[in-house]
Amino acid sequence: MNIIFLGGEIPSNRTILDQSNAKRVGVSYWGLVKRGLPKTKKYLLENYFKDDVEVYVYPGIPASATLTEQELFDFCGDYEEFISDNIKRITLFTEVVHPLLPDEFITQQRASAWHEVDETKFGVIYQKGSLESLATRYLNVFIAGDVAEALEPMCRKFSTQHGTKFHILGSIKPDKFRNSPFETTSTLAWLSPMMKGETIVWFGNQLHRYPKRMKEQARSRYKAAYEAANLDFDKILADDAVEVSKLAIWSYQQLENWASSTSHISNISDEKLPHEIAQTTPANADISASEPVKLSQRNPAEMRTLPVLGVEVSRVIEQDETGRDVIKDVPVLRSNSTSLRQCNSCFVKDNCPAFKVDNPCAFNLPVEVKTKEQLKGLINSLLEIQGQRVAFAKFAEDLNGGYPDPNTGLEMDRFFKMLKTIKELDESKEMMRVTLERGNSAGVLSSLFGERAQKLSELPNNGLNEEQTNEIIKKINNTDI
Repeated sequence: MNIIFLGGEIPSNRTILDQSNAKRVGVSYWGLVKRGLPKTKKYLLENYFKDDVEVYVYPGIPASATLTEQELFDFCGDYEEFISDNIKRITLFTEVVHPLLPDEFITQQRASAWHEVDETKFGVIYQKGSLESLATRYLNVFIAGDVAEALEPMCRKFSTQHGTKFHILGSIKPDKFRNSPFETTSTLAWLSPMMKGETIVWFGNQLHRYPKRMKEQARSRYKAAYEAANLDFDKILADDAVEVSKLAIWSYQQLENWASSTSHISNISDEKLPHEIAQTTPANADISASEPVKLSQRNPAEMRTLPVLGVEVSRVIEQDETGRDVIKDVPVLRSNSTSLRQCNSCFVKDNCPAFKVDNPCAFNLPVEVKTKEQLKGLINSLLEIQGQRVAFAKFAEDLNGGYPDPNTGLEMDRFFKMLKTIKELDESKEMMRVTLERGNSAGVLSSLFGERAQKLSELPNNGLNEEQTNEIIKKINNTDI
């Protein structure tokens, strides 16, 4: 799948894309109109893009644009003229769709204005109804990015049956479609580091995307990636808008090259680009009217337990309704070291010493934690691993000039948290806490022990009589001190 970098109608964006050697650039006609087209001459794409750059043109009119019906018709007419002037330089363009445009107008425009255009350069936009009807009539079909994932199985099917080329229109996360039937995906995501403070970097055959809140700790750890991309490490740490945008473009280019093989994508950013800069036409696609998927019944003999967990039978004693003890065999869940990992699809296959084509994973993870000793042993092992990570983080920090890396501090914090957990497991404390409500007259012992406290305060045998008391006093007086 090829990635089209949108935003080519803005001169500063074109400069960054040109310096990054981007080979596929998207242009929004709506964006050009808003910026102001020349009035005395035609706007020719060949004057703004190099010959080796593929130019994709989109109407770009947002669904939220408030235009009258006549203004929409005028825009469509101007768009047709723009396409006619630049058709030789355009690689692919789409039709105009908008919620206020009648379906009859769109159908007529396909039959008149776009009928004579080379079909390899024109694409229709799917909005509702039967997707297959478009796939059988047109070579290129565009699908909005927010519904592309749901329609992916159908696109794969029709692409095989009819040879249709499907394209994603305005994807926020193009890395989601790395192994898909789509020919291209257009995106403004490369601008998110400049506009949203995100960090997009390709490292270790993975695409990493961090939100703004993780900028400080994320950008300092990928110096090797910046050197591979010939980018300035200090400028990226200083949040230079041009440099971080170049990094995003380079990262998506690496993803594009890697798309032919299965890779693992780490995307931990939930932030989206603001709607107002999405300059591709948001198609309100209705997938409810698409062809239903028919499921066939599976043979019950093929059903088995999901291999993530194991099940073993345990014999227990329970009481029935009459109170009698009954012996029963009940299923009990347990951990399972069996894995579905396969070498062909494993994301570490390029570095794994046990890699074999068409083989299951050679490694099991027989972790068992059923006793306090087993738990302590596991945590000790993890503590040693964490200690190694702290040492290596400090080593990398020194190699990068000794600048304090916040990631090193985070790894140290994790180490001490684990150490605290082990210490709590080693401690054996027993404590009893009593809550006492005391009345106005009763004492503390009476509140605790009731009548028994009164008996404990009395002497045995009803105490001493007068004669016994005098005898004790005489003995005390006669004692030598």
